[in-house]
Amino acid sequence: MFRIGLSGTNWTGKTDTICRFVEEHPKLDIEIVSLSDLVACSPFPMEEGQTLEGSKWMTEQVRALCKKNTGEMQFFDRTPIDILAFTLYAEDRTGRKAEGVLKNILELVRCFDIIFYLKVSNEWPANTPRNHRKIEFARQMDCYILKAIEQFALDVVSLPWDIAERQRLLSEHLSRLSIACKGGR
Repeated sequence: MFRIGLSGTNWTGKTDTICRFVEEHPKLDIEIVSLSDLVACSPFPMEEGQTLEGSKWMTEQVRALCKKNTGEMQFFDRTPIDILAFTLYAEDRTGRKAEGVLKNILELVRCFDIIFYLKVSNEWPANTPRNHRKIEFARQMDCYILKAIEQFALDVVSLPWDIAERQRLLSEHLSRLSIACKGGR
């Protein structure tokens, strides 16, 4: 089982990238895992109202999803890096420290074979006014994602904005990963 994740703020094309990858590789047995669905059913405030309890809950949910071993590949539209970013945001917002939660999230990062980071672009998001409140928050969360990657020295692969180039690089990386894993993981 390969576990791949796309990390990035809103409107960076995570879902579109996964859908196109699945279309281009119809023979692969891919389970798509949407953390956005979990956020929608969380019993705790998430996103702009993020709490440390929400981060802990999300970590537990993702850990349970990672224990499922169905299919050839799990492809996540968000990753523990995103949870780290929201946890750092919650720490700053609430003034509370979350060492235990951060430790659990970092352990969860190791469950992923590869995590791709999708950065924002000048073209992002095309159809929303630049000063829109959700865009300001998304830009803020992109900064927290980058902070989490740097602060915890996480190994990620950055993907470009151009969708064709993104798909090509994604396929190349996953092909190399597949060969390496078959050779004795």
